[in-house]
Amino acid sequence: MANKVLSGKTALVTGASQGIGLSCALLLAEAGAKVVITALNESDLASAKHEIIDQVPDADIAFIVADALDEEASKAAIEYAYSLSDQLDILVTTVGGHRLTKIVDETPNSVRELFELNFMSMFMAVHYALPRMQKGGSIVCISTTGVTLSYKGLGIYSAAKAALERFVKATAYELGGNGIRINAVRPGVTLSQKAIDELGVQAMVDQLTPYVPLGRIGVPKDVAQAVRFLAGPESSYVTGQVFSADGGQDQCRAPEFID
Repeated sequence: MANKVLSGKTALVTGASQGIGLSCALLLAEAGAKVVITALNESDLASAKHEIIDQVPDADIAFIVADALDEEASKAAIEYAYSLSDQLDILVTTVGGHRLTKIVDETPNSVRELFELNFMSMFMAVHYALPRMQKGGSIVCISTTGVTLSYKGLGIYSAAKAALERFVKATAYELGGNGIRINAVRPGVTLSQKAIDELGVQAMVDQLTPYVPLGRIGVPKDVAQAVRFLAGPESSYVTGQVFSADGGQDQCRAPEFID
């Protein structure tokens, strides 16, 4: 039986209907936290809830449909999570996304869209969570190894995540006196086998694997385990840090997805 070190804690995970977000919610629930998950689609959230309960039968899971890019929806999700037990102890922000576009082909609007998705979605969740968090609270944000590796076609995405990392460090400095911690996890290429099969990207995975010292691309649980550590009491003296969970990918050069 898993060690329920997060019993009595309430956690909110954004973008948790699949992938890294879902895996984070699963591990937090396994550790005993009451977990609220958010995403855009109600049926996807219901499926995610059932998947977690299938693996953790005693999991305390709730969900709320929320657009992480909508300020009022972000605030409502925080308030809903807080209302369940009059507390919010853990926030995990996983919403983000990218596309392969060279800098010369980006437009002011496309750049704004990527910063909204990858930075502002995180900022709004953190902004509205902080007044509800007490001493001992923990925030974990998802970044990318693209902050340290230059990928052709991912320049703006990586810049937005670099802004996220700088925000984490600055916020950790401000929050230290309040006893609230904030950290980030930096995944490399991360896909479940199900996602690989559904997307038909096995050839891409085979191309990427030689660039990872540990010899395989990441799966969502690899990232979620780092998030779970940073969310829990084991990391009580860690704040303002960025942990890579990328199989050592940031020690190598980046593969080229486009010419």
